[in-house]
Amino acid sequence: MIWWVLIVFFAGFFAGKFINTKWIGKYKIILVLTMLLLFSLGLEIGGNDELFSKIDSILLYGLLIALAGSVGSFLFGYITERLVNKK
Repeated sequence: MIWWVLIVFFAGFFAGKFINTKWIGKYKIILVLTMLLLFSLGLEIGGNDELFSKIDSILLYGLLIALAGSVGSFLFGYITERLVNKK
């Protein structure tokens, strides 16, 4: 599945390099496609009873991962800035 995601991503990337894409911003197609993607994701989660029953633990782990990533990024940036400015 991940290969399909990467193939579609890079196909869009290369198409964007060679095709005029100014019309995309004019018609707000990115917003519509993003909303359609979120809606289909919600349908998939809502239709999966096993996943829906574990949503509380998934929420907890998701929050912990997001918090750890944010704190780690902040600390890395802070330490890196201190080391660079010291020299």
